[in-house]
Amino acid sequence: MLETTVDHLIQNVLPAGDDYFAVEDQLSRAFAANDTPLAWEAEARLAKRRAAEFSIAIDGLTDRCANELGRTKTRIRSDISSVCLWPTSNSPRLGAHDRVRGVANAYKHEDLTDPTLPITSIDDVLVIGLGYGLDGWGVGKFGGIEVLVHETNGDKFKFLGDAPVAVAAWFSFLRTNGATLPAGPHSCCGLQVHV
Repeated sequence: MLETTVDHLIQNVLPAGDDYFAVEDQLSRAFAANDTPLAWEAEARLAKRRAAEFSIAIDGLTDRCANELGRTKTRIRSDISSVCLWPTSNSPRLGAHDRVRGVANAYKHEDLTDPTLPITSIDDVLVIGLGYGLDGWGVGKFGGIEVLVHETNGDKFKFLGDAPVAVAAWFSFLRTNGATLPAGPHSCCGLQVHV
């Protein structure tokens, strides 16, 4: 049961996460070497693209899982959102899965009209510095610039916080629904997401 979804998670989602995390590291190094925006623009564009590709891979889990479980995508998304917990503390990260889904859809469609998404366009996916004290303590990078998601209500969240939480939620959801998961541990963006 859920073999297609698990295969996509292991073979596509986790490697896409590795690709994104590597580019965030490149972006940090480029910014540290020269904080003039022109000096790190190429890395910023690449980080934004890799975040979108990672989001699309994560979003692809919903279709596969809905088909395998015979449930609606709306129900699957709701179930995933309810288990979006920060891996190291089990604190809820409200909206994480929806922001990831928003990034995927904004990359595919540019402007969004779906009222269930917390963003309206690809312009809501930013590569900037969030500032000290915003988002959760220990979430994402400790300085510099990174991919952020700017919600329609004005809040900004670090993609490095949302993506691993969404992946961890998928591991939890699949395990709870009887999927056979490969032995771990599995990590995403530097965080352990499955034992």
